[in-house]
Amino acid sequence: MKRTIVLILLGGLVLGLGGAGVYLFLNQKQDASTDVVSEMPTPTPKAALLTWDDPAGFTASYPEDVTVNKHDEDKENYAHVELTNAKHPGNLIIWVKDLPKNVTDTLTWGKMVSTPSSALSFDTTLGGKDAQKVLVSGLQKTVETGVVYDGVLWIVSATLTDEPYWQSVFDTVANSFTFKPVPGESEGSANTAPVAPADEGSYDEEEVLE
Repeated sequence: MKRTIVLILLGGLVLGLGGAGVYLFLNQKQDASTDVVSEMPTPTPKAALLTWDDPAGFTASYPEDVTVNKHDEDKENYAHVELTNAKHPGNLIIWVKDLPKNVTDTLTWGKMVSTPSSALSFDTTLGGKDAQKVLVSGLQKTVETGVVYDGVLWIVSATLTDEPYWQSVFDTVANSFTFKPVPGESEGSANTAPVAPADEGSYDEEEVLE
């Protein structure tokens, strides 16, 4: 009889210890799962988009967390719009400029800027026009898309120092880039090159001829 009681007590003790062990194991597993969830980084909300409407004849979307410098001091190019962000090294520039020497169309421009061995060029579009996209790797990684249109060169160029951020900005700007008639032109009319900012003291050649 005593032996039976002892066996019952031992069995209960074993079952109790086993149950406690299972309970502790499940609690530790649940705590570990909670820690993993709590350690997951909170997604950074994307900045809202604004629209840049440039008198040179284009519009493009860009994130509101960048600083825009339209470089009014640049009297040589039709547009020189630079986007920067103090928290993200690098920048993006939208250029509208005269054609470089020996550049007659988009393909010749693509070949010119992809001459370094570290550069690769691809067919793409910009504002619905056939364009060239050029990637340059190395110490300073860059990406730019350009197109010769209306007798001038249009370029979206980014320096990818902080690559994930500026690649995202580049994609946003390039994918939203749209050509628009310059003031005084109607939709579908023959376009001409944008008018570059005039220096002080400049004159109208037609008036002089008259």
